[in-house]
Amino acid sequence: MTTEPLLSVRDLTVSFDTDDGLVQAVNGVSFDVHPGETLAVVGESGSGKSVTAMATMRLLPRSARISGSITFDGRDLLSLSDREMRRIQGEDIAMIFQDPMTALNPVFTVGNQLAEAIRIHHPDVSKKAASERSIELLEIVGIPEPRIRVENYPHEFSGGMRQRAMIAMAIANQPKLLIADEPTTALDVTIQAQVIEVMRKAQEATGAAMILITHDLGLVAGVAERVQVMYGGRLFETGDTGTIYYRSRNPYTQGLMRSIPTFAKRTDERLSPIPGSPPSAINLPAGCSFRPRCEFAEAICRDEEPALRPLDPAGAHQSRCHFAEELPDFSQRTAEVAG
Repeated sequence: MTTEPLLSVRDLTVSFDTDDGLVQAVNGVSFDVHPGETLAVVGESGSGKSVTAMATMRLLPRSARISGSITFDGRDLLSLSDREMRRIQGEDIAMIFQDPMTALNPVFTVGNQLAEAIRIHHPDVSKKAASERSIELLEIVGIPEPRIRVENYPHEFSGGMRQRAMIAMAIANQPKLLIADEPTTALDVTIQAQVIEVMRKAQEATGAAMILITHDLGLVAGVAERVQVMYGGRLFETGDTGTIYYRSRNPYTQGLMRSIPTFAKRTDERLSPIPGSPPSAINLPAGCSFRPRCEFAEAICRDEEPALRPLDPAGAHQSRCHFAEELPDFSQRTAEVAG
């Protein structure tokens, strides 16, 4: 891309002091998000995806140790005061949380909460205008009979409708960046597809860039232009979506891909889960943190941590693996399994 990035994160490190020791949640993460694009951040639970997003929004507790830089629209977010940051939160950067039932206040109607999201950043907007805008927002995200539903409480909405209401709240102030943190986790497959489609329409309506955080690589195939895969608080692979899906050069990414159920699999064919469990953020393994679970691991993987390095001249495709160039790509491995 030739345009300047809307969001630029450089060498982001986030840690927490706990009774058990120092939790290294994010370690040296760098990435850009350009205007209008969708970046998917993928990885298992504990990989650092949500902490990265929370650090970007400045929503982490004060006990968090944050270093590096987060530049949004030319402003260094880590240097802003709490008051300055509150002007950005919800207006320029908005978040769609994974559990709308806890994110929405149960004692206020959905319409009241949408109107408040508008008026807190634009106090000059009248209550009537904010109410009409709330109805319009519910219509945008596909809530039936929005003029009636605007008077409902969150418990009167289904899970999918609550998530749509959260999307409506996120786009209420025409943000430049949407961060969707596991927005479909608690929903069934059919509703997941509907919510993703609503998010796409909302993004088109606002022109916002979007960071989609998920553990499911299968969810982002038709949504994101670029994908970055996280493991143990680090980026393990980055690239455009086609490259990650068909020409991955990282054992962890390939493991995530093999664990996705597809119609191409035979009915008697078992999924291939990644063996073992994600590492503890308190006690990461020496060398490559994925080594204990990797079928390609050799002595160098125990002795040296691999760097995230470019695999093409433009540097668009990067992988953190000592043997990235020697790995078969995912399409080859799929053919081998099928054969």
